[in-house]
Amino acid sequence: MSYYNLKKEIVETFKMLVEKNMSSRYGGNISIRTPDKADHFLITPSGIRKDMLKPEDIIVIDDNGNVIEGAHKPSIEMRLHLSIYKARPDISAVIHAHTIYSSAFAVARMDIPPLIEEYVVQIGGGVKVSKFARAGSEALAKNIVNALGHRKAALVANHGVVACGKNLEDAVTILFAVEKMAMLYILARTIGEPHVLPPDVVNRLVEIYKKRTFQ
Repeated sequence: MSYYNLKKEIVETFKMLVEKNMSSRYGGNISIRTPDKADHFLITPSGIRKDMLKPEDIIVIDDNGNVIEGAHKPSIEMRLHLSIYKARPDISAVIHAHTIYSSAFAVARMDIPPLIEEYVVQIGGGVKVSKFARAGSEALAKNIVNALGHRKAALVANHGVVACGKNLEDAVTILFAVEKMAMLYILARTIGEPHVLPPDVVNRLVEIYKKRTFQ
């Protein structure tokens, strides 16, 4: 039960995120639902520099958080990841990162409004911020699932962002889309008042997203 290629994908993804300043060296975590066992997951370890991870550092856990394979301690946010997988069978990869512009919204405890049609179709709407709870807690996991709803992203109050996808590549796409939308809103505020997409347009785009995601 090595899942070597998936572990390597996680390692390479984290290195890319650190290089692009989308995650810090010690912050954030990534997980993947294993393709052959729906109740087994790969997840990054706690306490190891994310840009120095090796495939053998990635841990295999079950849906109760028991370590199946690996010598390290799973990420402190293991509950958050497992709660998302239990609530959303359509999701097979989760990234929690401390991106700059998205985290600014998380610290302000503000939702990122739906601004760009392309990103609304990808994410499933605007990005909601969760209620605050302590890192690693059951309360935080519950709050994130509630903020996520049907969408593929949510903000973690005073912390960062969670991006989800049908695979890790999809989750990375969502992470960048959320950060871009947050950046555009903040930049737009420097030159004027940002205009949110009209509700009827958002509703139409969300329906397209739901058909692509759940059907």
